Amino acid sequence: MTEISPPYNVASNTVTPERFTLQGSKLISLGKKRQYAARFVRAGRVRAAGNRDSNIEMTENALISAFNKGLFDGKAAFIDPAGWFEHPSVRNLAGVTSESTYDPVDKAITGTISLYSQAAPIAQLLDEILADQDISPDVGLSIVFWPVWQQAEGEKLKKIIDIRHVESVDIVFEPAADGRILEALSAAAQAITNPHDVKHRTGGNIMPEQLNTENQSAASQQPPAGDPNALVNEWLTTMATASAGVMIANSGLPAATRERLNQRIFSTPEEVQSAIEQERAYLAALQENSVIQIGGTPPRSPQISGGMTGFEEISLAFTALLEGKNPPPGVRPLSGIRELYLHLSGDYEMNGLFHGDRISFANVTSSTMANMCADALNKIVANEFQVYPRWWEKVIIQEDFQSLQSVKWVTLGGVGELPTVAEGAAYTELTWDDMKETGTFIKKGGYLGLTLEAIDKDDTRRLRAAPRALAQAAWLTLSKAISAVFTDSSGVGPTMSDGDALFHANHANLGTTALTPTEYAVVRTAMRKQTELNSAERLGALTAPKYIMVPPDLE
Repeated sequence: MTEISPPYNVASNTVTPERFTLQGSKLISLGKKRQYAARFVRAGRVRAAGNRDSNIEMTENALISAFNKGLFDGKAAFIDPAGWFEHPSVRNLAGVTSESTYDPVDKAITGTISLYSQAAPIAQLLDEILADQDISPDVGLSIVFWPVWQQAEGEKLKKIIDIRHVESVDIVFEPAADGRILEALSAAAQAITNPHDVKHRTGGNIMPEQLNTENQSAASQQPPAGDPNALVNEWLTTMATASAGVMIANSGLPAATRERLNQRIFSTPEEVQSAIEQERAYLAALQENSVIQIGGTPPRSPQISGGMTGFEEISLAFTALLEGKNPPPGVRPLSGIRELYLHLSGDYEMNGLFHGDRISFANVTSSTMANMCADALNKIVANEFQVYPRWWEKVIIQEDFQSLQSVKWVTLGGVGELPTVAEGAAYTELTWDDMKETGTFIKKGGYLGLTLEAIDKDDTRRLRAAPRALAQAAWLTLSKAISAVFTDSSGVGPTMSDGDALFHANHANLGTTALTPTEYAVVRTAMRKQTELNSAERLGALTAPKYIMVPPDLE
């Protein structure tokens, strides 16, 4: 296991107003945002559907590493996460995270979630849940992230040993890693009587906040003289600046643009949002010529735009899984065939039933997974088949056909040698004959069944071996079909339209003597003496032998 040293901070001396509850008689307006102390994620065994332990464990080192990298600050909080391979929608955006810290006692990442005005109904719901936790439903938080896995050989338990990126911290039902809304920090109007009657939430515990460095004396902690209203106004200004910073951090603008906006002073959230929109419009205008779109009006040229849907992404991820490769950039990998089955069936209980109401993809039916598996496997079978040696290509002529009707093979002959034409004389009509042979198409094939037990066992390696086995079977089948022309009927081949076997004394192409160097010269001469159909003209070099095919025991 990768060792990660834990130089984490569990408390900070930086005073930020969003980390305080100010108590007293003078009201402080916090705008329309509601703030909640939260536990984002806790180390331990992750809970699976049905309130069961899964085979995934979130390690403490992974959380410490994520905290040290600052992965939990400024993250979007959505109402329900997007489905796998689906992109989150801004319509579901509820708030943003801040002030993350690591609690070594609880082994958890904690912090604050600030809800936007559009999430007022959610704030009301959370307030009601927190007010009566004895009978509250299992509502909590779930993180969407990119993990680094570790799994010992032969063990089912998969450990998350590091976190590369956190996308969001979402409000969900039945959270997997015990993420919770702990307490409303701004559920009611907040006020102050004594500017130093301040408490700070860190790691899920309430502790006095040191307003200065640790080596300051107790005397320096006395309340300052002056007007309390001035201190309140100072806090309001600081809070406004911090709130604007959160909005800018989550705007999706480039780093240089965010830094420029952070240097400005805003009076209202509307001013911040207006400035963000202006920057977006400016950047869009700069990039307009490089944007690829469909359509457009003169003088703009026709352009193209597009992106993969969630269903297309999961198809690419499944193909990569079968090939044992990483999917294209930006596509989430699948851990195994079981994960694909759950995404496309909703059958979390593994009873073989399709649950359309649990599927996040459009147009998914009970046959979608079977079709996806067949398409992906057939493509890999075709690619695997190309690797095998096609020895028969040297001795055959390959043709394509438009239908499966019986094929008539025609051999022309009887022309012989072209006659001499005297100067000024007319060309004479030549006579020609033909011989027809008829062949019919034969269909060969089969399928390998993927059982529910194999899916439940997540037997991905066995599934990866299927295309190789099918490609080998196809190669053997085609090889034997072509070899049969020379081996059927004890080596004389199929019966022709004249009633004789392909290799027959009447065709002057059958020998019975062992193929020694001397006999090879005899065979070569006999082949060169083959004559054209219905003419006595020898074909000579046209029928000289080029290849020798012998069974393995005579090679």
